[in-house]
Amino acid sequence: MKTVIFLGESLGTMNKRQKLFGTAGIRGPYGTKVTAELVIGISQILVDQYKSEGILVAHDARTSSEALGQCACSAISLAGGKVYSVGLCTFPVIANLTRDEKHLVAIYITASHNPPQDNGIKVLRNGREFVQEEQETIESELEKRSTQNKLFNYANWDKILPQNKVANANETYSKRITKELDFHGDGKKIILDCANGPMSDLAPKLLSKLGFQVTTINSHIDGHFPGRLAEPSPANLGTLLELCKEKKTMGVAFDGDGDRIAVIDESGEFVELSRMNALLATIAIEEEGPGKIIVSIDSSTTIDKTVNKFGVTTIRTNLGELHGKIIELTQKNEKITFAAEPWKPIFPSWGFWIDGLFALVKLLKVITTRKTTVSDIMREIPNHIAERKAYVVDAEDVLTIFEKCKEKLIERMKNHEGKELTIDGLRYDLNDGTWILIRKSGTEPKIRIYYESPTSERFKWVEQIVKELENIIMKK
Repeated sequence: MKTVIFLGESLGTMNKRQKLFGTAGIRGPYGTKVTAELVIGISQILVDQYKSEGILVAHDARTSSEALGQCACSAISLAGGKVYSVGLCTFPVIANLTRDEKHLVAIYITASHNPPQDNGIKVLRNGREFVQEEQETIESELEKRSTQNKLFNYANWDKILPQNKVANANETYSKRITKELDFHGDGKKIILDCANGPMSDLAPKLLSKLGFQVTTINSHIDGHFPGRLAEPSPANLGTLLELCKEKKTMGVAFDGDGDRIAVIDESGEFVELSRMNALLATIAIEEEGPGKIIVSIDSSTTIDKTVNKFGVTTIRTNLGELHGKIIELTQKNEKITFAAEPWKPIFPSWGFWIDGLFALVKLLKVITTRKTTVSDIMREIPNHIAERKAYVVDAEDVLTIFEKCKEKLIERMKNHEGKELTIDGLRYDLNDGTWILIRKSGTEPKIRIYYESPTSERFKWVEQIVKELENIIMKK
């Protein structure tokens, strides 16, 4: 479906069209792809669709987020909708609020782990992000609005309602976690890298209250991300890795809106993302019993090997579609115990949203109860050699480069036994446990290549294929 992309001009003059929603809401450069006009359009469409429901509005710490959030509040009010303004908060906090029947719908202004010059929009309802069908409805309505000659739809003056302020969102979330998990820490030390985002306020207070000795870095809120880039990848976490190694203390890094986590063990080693998800899946199965495990297309086979011993199967789906798949299967009375993308865990019994902080507290409860460490508990999880790479390319060349890379990968894999997956990019799982995935990013002009092998010899082999794909990407 092709839809309007607002570039700061009046809605009636737009003629450039493309799909807006990617794998995690809408994201892109502030002022071009993500504009006040776009926020206003989506906000007023939500009022039309959910007239009887209050709409929450919140934002992350980016320099443009507060103003765009104010645009959303104004647009909802002027259309006669009920506004519940939360202000600055994390993604898990706003998602948790949408469980309240007073306001089941939310607009959250964020670009998550993207660079600071980007921004974006996530839309939530009843504890989860909008699924594809709901996103397509918004895009269709935006296209219809592009023929109008006015930016706002106005309700009658006597239909405009007072705006409501939500002042205790963090407290509501923290109280629910402490009640749900019901434990007290043993004074264990932990270092938090808060990415200069809204987790800077929430996470240290919650963990301190739970009985941990918390040290923070990058914990002053600043939308320029002066401490590090918002993505909690090993390349961006040098300071945290060094501190954990020096202090022999576990560490945790968050992203720009606080849904992702990355864990560092007490020796300063970055815990590979799918291995951490395999551990979290194990914890969920042990607590709740067997059930389906849903993972994204870029997830390691480590999680499959880990949960197979419980007689549990994994289901792979598109990036950004975990919540949609959870809803689909639960409507068929299937039990879903855990779902995850790398960095992004979901515990359906807690909520259908990605929640790194809840996962962290759950992990800390297990470590405390068993009197163990991250290093020791991770020994239970298979350890493969893995790499995740991303290549920035010109936006207009993404599709062409991707298709050429697919052709090369198909050619290189034609004589090898294994399984091919094409649901989101192109992935090959070979019989020895080696796998490789190539896909277009759903949020940025990037080509992504992920690969893994259980042995160094086979890893070197797949790495040669990656170099051939890199030559195509770099146009060598």
